[in-house]
Amino acid sequence: MPAKTEIFGRGQPGGLFVFTDEGRTTGDIFFVHSGTGTDGAGYGGNPNAPCATLDYAIGLCTASKGDRVYVMPGHAETIVGAAGVALDVAGVSVFGLGVGRNRPVFTFTTSTAASFDISAANCQVSGLVFVNGIDSQTAMVNVTAAGVTVKDCEFDVANASTQAVLGVLTNASASRFTLANCHIHGTTDAGTTAAVRIVGGSDIIVRDNRIYGAYTTSIGGIENVTTAVAGLTIEGNYVHNQTASSTKAIVVVSTTNAFIVNNRLGILSGTAPITAAAGWVAHNYYAAAVGVTASALV
Repeated sequence: MPAKTEIFGRGQPGGLFVFTDEGRTTGDIFFVHSGTGTDGAGYGGNPNAPCATLDYAIGLCTASKGDRVYVMPGHAETIVGAAGVALDVAGVSVFGLGVGRNRPVFTFTTSTAASFDISAANCQVSGLVFVNGIDSQTAMVNVTAAGVTVKDCEFDVANASTQAVLGVLTNASASRFTLANCHIHGTTDAGTTAAVRIVGGSDIIVRDNRIYGAYTTSIGGIENVTTAVAGLTIEGNYVHNQTASSTKAIVVVSTTNAFIVNNRLGILSGTAPITAAAGWVAHNYYAAAVGVTASALV
């Protein structure tokens, strides 16, 4: 009997025969590239014959089977409406390949409702670049399902002409959401309320992100609003609110059970960069002025 291995060969109807490493996933694997791809039968299962759009590739996936979508270097899409890309198949992981702005770039234009929505449970998105291109955009990425992870992504939320109101927005269905190792940044032009807004849910983690921009003076880069979170960890983030006279970097609902530790914060006024009345807050350092200034522990 031949030795067993994780390498598995499979054919795609109308397409090419491919080998995959099933030590990483036993689901199907799809590829996307806007320059070389086609949204049609026989495409997507091989990097030499990819799909043209991410949303089409997601539609080829099967729920809860561990399917993966690899978005190839140099891919570019423009999102012009609400849920212009909808990650609506449970258990799918989307991986952006490449380095810097050679990673897949998704630019939002035309409508303030333009968005990338994650509405299916247990999905993952990593390695994508999101760029705001419409003023007063409601939110770039909406998360409305449980068990979602967004990591290693870049959010360009604001420039001199256009600003998104929010980078990431969740709702009460987004329990066990993790936002990790993302770079969320914008210019000092006013228009962005917060980089991340969390509304309800439970067991949510926001960690190791770099968040810089001009956020609402009394809100900051990370905000929990309206509904308390049952278990919110905010750890290891760098948050700089560059709005003149800004007093806050992190604000959560007064009854949220929050664990806020080891963050590095920048504000431009005041001595209380964190609001978390029911939270456990420790080992966070902040500075309240630009330049080389002494930091304080909170």
